[in-house]
Amino acid sequence: MVERYKNKVIIVGCGPGLKAYISPKALYNVKKADILVGSRRLLKLFSDVDAEKIVLEKNYRVLVNRIADWSSTKQVVVLVSGDPCFFSYTKLIVKKLGREFCTIIPGISSIQFAFAAIGESWDDACFISLHGRDAEYAQLMKNVREHSKVGILTDHKNTPAVIARQLLAGGIRDRQMFICENLSLPEERILETDLASAVNINTNGAIVVIIKKD
Repeated sequence: MVERYKNKVIIVGCGPGLKAYISPKALYNVKKADILVGSRRLLKLFSDVDAEKIVLEKNYRVLVNRIADWSSTKQVVVLVSGDPCFFSYTKLIVKKLGREFCTIIPGISSIQFAFAAIGESWDDACFISLHGRDAEYAQLMKNVREHSKVGILTDHKNTPAVIARQLLAGGIRDRQMFICENLSLPEERILETDLASAVNINTNGAIVVIIKKD
C-alpha cells in the first residue's frame, strides 16, 4: 500500500467562487501539481499552472481509480468547490486511498459564506444537500420542522422556488428564506423573502438557501 500510493493526493478547497478566497497554502500546493483534477470552472482558475488538467464531470467514480493509479508516480491535486470535507468528492477519494494517503487543505464553504452574508451564526444550524439528490425532501421537511435554521445546497433542478413549493405543500409556512446566489462573485445577490413569495423568484447560478424560523 505504501509503495502503491507513493505521493499523497492533495485535495484543495477552492472556496465559494472567487479566487481571492483560496488560501495561500492551497495555491502553493496547486503549483506543485503534476496532474490537476477538477471541474471546468475550477480548472479555469488555474489556467497558468503547468500541469496536466483532467476534467471532473460525471466520471467521478471511474476517475477516483485513476487518481489512485496516478499517485504512485505523480503529484495529483484535486480541486473541490467550497470546503473539501463538506458534501464533496473528497469522501470517495479518502475511502479509496485511505486518509493516510491524502492531504486535505480546507476552504471556505459556500454555506459558511452564506451565513456570513446574511449576518447569522451557523453553529446552531442544520445542513442538507439537495445537489443531485431529489430523494432528500422528506429529510428536508424533518430538518426544517426540528431546527430553527437550515442551510441547503441546491442545484439547477432543486431551486429555491422548488424548495419553497415543497415546504408549503408539506404544511410549513412560518419561515424566512434567504437566497444566496453566486456568492463572492461580482453578480452576487442576496434575497430575503417568505416561502409564499419565493415560489415566484427566478434564480441563475450557484445558490445556497437558508431557511429560518420567523
